Amino acid sequence: MIMFVLSPRLLALLLFVTLLGLSVDPACAGDDAVTGRLIELLVKKGVLPADEAAALLTEAKAGKPKSGKVKAAKNTPAPVPDEEPTVPGEVRVTYVPQIIRDQIAQQVRTDMLRAEVSGESPKPVAVPDRFHFFGDLRLRGEMDRLPGSNAPQFLDFASINGGSPFDANGLSSSPPLLNTTENRSRYRLRARAGVDVDIDDGITAELRLATGNDASPVSANQTLGQNGPFTKYAAWIDRAFVKAEPYDWFTAFAGRMSNPFWTTDLVYYDDLGFDGFAATLSPRFSKNFKGFLSIGAFPVFNTAFNFGTTSPNSGYASRDAWLGGVQAGGEWRASDRIVTKFAAGYFSYSGISGKTSSPCTLVFPSDTCDTDNTRALFPGTGNTMLAVRNILSAPNNTQPQYFGLASPFHILDLHGRVNLEYFNPVVISLESEFAVNLAFNHTRAVAVGVNNFGSAGLPDPGNKAAMIKVSVGTPELAARWDWNVSLTYKYIESDSVLASLNDPDFHLGGTNAKGYILAGNLAIARNTWITARWLSTTQVSGAPYAVDVLQADLNVKF
Repeated sequence: MIMFVLSPRLLALLLFVTLLGLSVDPACAGDDAVTGRLIELLVKKGVLPADEAAALLTEAKAGKPKSGKVKAAKNTPAPVPDEEPTVPGEVRVTYVPQIIRDQIAQQVRTDMLRAEVSGESPKPVAVPDRFHFFGDLRLRGEMDRLPGSNAPQFLDFASINGGSPFDANGLSSSPPLLNTTENRSRYRLRARAGVDVDIDDGITAELRLATGNDASPVSANQTLGQNGPFTKYAAWIDRAFVKAEPYDWFTAFAGRMSNPFWTTDLVYYDDLGFDGFAATLSPRFSKNFKGFLSIGAFPVFNTAFNFGTTSPNSGYASRDAWLGGVQAGGEWRASDRIVTKFAAGYFSYSGISGKTSSPCTLVFPSDTCDTDNTRALFPGTGNTMLAVRNILSAPNNTQPQYFGLASPFHILDLHGRVNLEYFNPVVISLESEFAVNLAFNHTRAVAVGVNNFGSAGLPDPGNKAAMIKVSVGTPELAARWDWNVSLTYKYIESDSVLASLNDPDFHLGGTNAKGYILAGNLAIARNTWITARWLSTTQVSGAPYAVDVLQADLNVKF
């Protein structure tokens, strides 16, 4: 015995067809208008193809009694008056013989059963309007040119702090170093996909996944072939937040969100995600002036729950780190062709800098000192670093060491932009940003700094950063052949901003860098554009370290 399991959708359609059969019973033949409407619905829903419908209509017309005087038979209903003319594309049947009606019902049942048994995919189900899917893909070819005149001994603090500590005495092993002298070519991709969901009036949620070589906060790039032949790539939770917008002038966020502040990648990289809570007020004071105020609190480090359990005290106190930010500004349309935007922000980090431990005795490699959790896990390159362990003794006279940020960071940021719209749609834009770390202490940084360990040229620390950018073209690449070009100059002293959170491409990431970026974008199709960039940088102070980076991108979004 063969059994068929019918889906609810199929059962509903079979019931519909059964009702169709009842409605076309000879006793109900006077209700031909209803029958016609049912057939019309079958055509519109795609159950009955248009060409088959046309054939049926031809047969139906052939079976209809000719006009003239006809003696009405017993039980024969009175003729139905002709209906109003149909609109183009509409199918209307005023009379269908019973044999044709039976054929329609039987054909529909047969087709539906065949599709169910054969496993044919049903027609796509419409997604409710409250779900909005989006994503983008970037394919990149990159050449990194590192001259042989660069200093070769730059400590790789990220590798040290993310793994086993480094023996500062150099007795057990050599330290991991950055590559500063060998050219590299890389092929990379960045893929992101997400969904926005309308939860209720004024409440939405967003979830987005992205690629990435590791958990680095700034880069979603995946280097092709890095992990072996054709290995699969990891997907990371890149965005996950709830947004409340009860008024058009107030928005609140909670979760992992995009940058809620108006900054450039001098301070925070464009792809950086902020974990925490933020709110923005954007009142309009006049037709030409709109203000904004953004505030937020973000945990940037949380101590592991069981940190330090190998110590005699079975654990150490928590040393969590936070970022608190506030920014105020406005957008002013000075005239029909001049638009300005400006803002002042203050970004204060607590618990972000490294601390020297109390006197520490190490017996086993797994032993910890009480300030190990103040080491920088993603330190970037350029910030002044200090050793966080005060080691009294360790096996074999070694000094296994971790490193933290030497300076605290309380950053004052000033940002401005002027758009000149004299040649619409081409816009000339002038933009600048200035940042200064108000908590920086030069004397302390010089005293404790260990950057470029083993080299005679220690950097001279500083706390200022600046950027100026000129761009020409269409700001948005909305249609084919839209374009823009830009020239940017950056100057970033060592401890002006956090090296782990700014642009990872300029000087291959970090601070203590200065140089130029020449870039161009060209849309070659809808939602498709190509990008070319040349970044030429060198160090601000200290041992020589120059980098030239050439990038070519293919970008699509959906």
